[in-house]
Amino acid sequence: MTPARPTLAHLDALTGVRALAALWVFVYHAWLASGAKPVAIPLGTWQVDMTPWFAFGWLGLDIFFVLSGFLLTRQEWIRLERKGGEGEVRHLRPFFAFCGTFLRKRILRVYPAYYGCLTVLIALAAAHLYLRLPDRLELLLHLGMIHNTVDAYVSTMNGVFWTLPFEWQFYLLFPLLFVLLVRAGPWTLAVVGLAIVFAAKAYVMITGDGAMHAQLPIRLDAFVLGMCAGRMAARTPLRGSAAPLAFYAGLLVLLCTPLVFFDLPTGNHYYSFKGFVRPLWIASGVTLMLLGMTGERHPGVAIFGNRLAVGLGLISYSIYLFHVPVMEMFILHRAQLGPLATLPFGLPLVLGCALPLVLAVSYVSWKLVEQPFQRHRAVRPQQLAGAGGGLLARVDPLLVLLAWAMLLMVAREFLR
Repeated sequence: MTPARPTLAHLDALTGVRALAALWVFVYHAWLASGAKPVAIPLGTWQVDMTPWFAFGWLGLDIFFVLSGFLLTRQEWIRLERKGGEGEVRHLRPFFAFCGTFLRKRILRVYPAYYGCLTVLIALAAAHLYLRLPDRLELLLHLGMIHNTVDAYVSTMNGVFWTLPFEWQFYLLFPLLFVLLVRAGPWTLAVVGLAIVFAAKAYVMITGDGAMHAQLPIRLDAFVLGMCAGRMAARTPLRGSAAPLAFYAGLLVLLCTPLVFFDLPTGNHYYSFKGFVRPLWIASGVTLMLLGMTGERHPGVAIFGNRLAVGLGLISYSIYLFHVPVMEMFILHRAQLGPLATLPFGLPLVLGCALPLVLAVSYVSWKLVEQPFQRHRAVRPQQLAGAGGGLLARVDPLLVLLAWAMLLMVAREFLR
C-alpha cells in the first residue's frame, strides 16, 4: 500500500460513488415504472429476493447529500491548509471573498445542466410531446431552483426536481456551516445539525405539515455529517488497515439498509423512532465508506475508482436530471409497449430500453453543457480574455446563465 495523500483534493473513486447514487435512483424509478413487482434472481435451486434493494433505490439521494458535504469540506479544508491556516474564514473580508468564489463555482456546477433539462422539457411541452408548459410563477421558481417554496410546484416538470432545492440550499448554508466547523469543531456542528433536524421532524409530528418533507431541515443531517467526515478525511486520513476496514464496513452498512429498515412504511417513514434512526444509519455507512476511500490506498477502492465507474460518475448529474423524462416519454408513453405493469418481464424491458437512452442523453448533456461551464468555474471575470475559445471565454458564464433564464421566460410566453 502507498501512503495516503491528504493534500490530494480530488480522488477518482469519489466520482465513481456518484455513479452508484445516480444508477440506484434510476433502477428504483425503472422498478416503479414496471409495476413495482417483486424481483427474484434464481441461484441454483434457490431464489434470492432482490426486491428490498430495488425498493430502496431512493438511497442514492442520501448518498448524494452525504457525499456533497464530504467533498466540499474536504476540498475547502485542504485549500485552507495550503493557504496557511484558518484565517480566511475567521476574518470578514476573506470570508466574503470565500463565499463569493464558492457560490460562483456552485452556480456554474449545478445550473447549466439543470437549465439544459428545463429547455428540453419546455420544447417537448410546446410540441405537445411531454407534459405541459409551466405557469409563469412555476417556471420563475424553477429557474431559481426554489420551487420547493410553493407546495404545488415541488415535483412538477420533472419528478426528480423536488430534490434539487435541497442541494442548492446546502450550498447557500455551506460557508456558515464551514465557519462553525472551523471555529467550534465537528462535534458541535453535528449536534447543531442534528438538533435542527430533530426539531423539524418533531414539528411535523405535532402539526402534520406534510410540506416540510420538501424543506431543508429534514435533510440537513446527511449534509452536516458528510461535512464532519470531510474534515476528518482532510486532517487525519485513515492509515493502515483502518482504511479498508472502514470502507468495507461502510459499504456493508449501506447495502444492508434495505434489510434492516424494509418494514418501514413508504409514507411518513421519517416520523417514528426507526425513521429517526435510519438517516443516521445511512449517513454512518456512507461516511465510513468515504473515509476508507480517502485514507491509505487499498484494493477495495477499485470498486469505484475504475474507468467505467468514474465515467458514469462524471455524467451522473445529467443521469439524475434526465432519466425520468427519458423513461416516461420514450419507454412508457412512446414505445407503445402497453402497460408495463402487466408485462411478464417489465423490469428487464424498461432497464434494457431506458438505460442506453439515458446514458446517451446524459453524455450529450455533460459534453455540450456541463463540461464547458465546469471548465470556466474557477475563472474570474477579469481573466475571461485568456480562458480559451468560445462564448464563455468572452462573456462571464454567470451572465450567460442569466440570459438563458430570461430567454426561457420569454419563450414560455410565446409558446403558451
